[in-house]
Amino acid sequence: MSQGTTPEGVPAGVYAPKARHSRKAGYGVDDPRTIAELAIAGVLAVVVGFLISYYTASSNSRLAGTALLVGPSVGFLILAVTAALYWSSRLGKPREMGKLVNSIPWGGEEVVLDLGCGRGLASILAAKKLETGFTVGVDVFSKARISGNDPTSVLANAYQDKVDSKVSAVKAAAVELPIADRSIDVIVSAVAFHHLAPRRQREALFVEMNRVLKDGGRVGILDAGNGNEYSSLLRGLGLTDVQMHRLRFSSFPPFHVVVGRKPYSE
Repeated sequence: MSQGTTPEGVPAGVYAPKARHSRKAGYGVDDPRTIAELAIAGVLAVVVGFLISYYTASSNSRLAGTALLVGPSVGFLILAVTAALYWSSRLGKPREMGKLVNSIPWGGEEVVLDLGCGRGLASILAAKKLETGFTVGVDVFSKARISGNDPTSVLANAYQDKVDSKVSAVKAAAVELPIADRSIDVIVSAVAFHHLAPRRQREALFVEMNRVLKDGGRVGILDAGNGNEYSSLLRGLGLTDVQMHRLRFSSFPPFHVVVGRKPYSE
């Protein structure tokens, strides 16, 4: 497949060859603003505790002792949560997404949709399984969700892993996919579903997924919770072999994996 082309039914991607070299590769950090705010809050709690203890030590020893205990304790707890979120994003997500992609029975010719692709983690993991197939990542590319989130980051990562001829990125909303009916063999997503649509639109999101998925196509979702909801929505659309797994120790908050398969029409 030549660079810049996509299978029938899938829109042309965002191609910027120069950006592959200028844009730093890497998959970024999920929810960077939240992590930064938690880190600041943790440091402030520790500092305030020590300051209150220092300035009240001679006048109110009980208050000083309480501040010295509570401030640092709360601060270090917040910092521990911050570290867990950071390392879950940097290590847990790539590891668990790799396991999910490896569990899919690949033929090498699939057209893959990565919903909420971010900087292309699931797209690239899937592209490595393909010979003549193709992956297309769809996202609104919000930098509040992933640091450095941009279509050119997807291409930079694909170029680094030597799968750039099999990867494309499209800026679009997941509930209004610019993709033809029944044109996708596999849908994957890496810790993005809780961002793709508010809860009241989740059903519409799954209906849209079902619209673009071919008969016999597969779905593999990794997300921070909501596994029971996603499983119910897939079953409600008639998908079979729906399974949900909780990964309690590999992430914070715990990841859920949901898989399913669209049956063939009778």
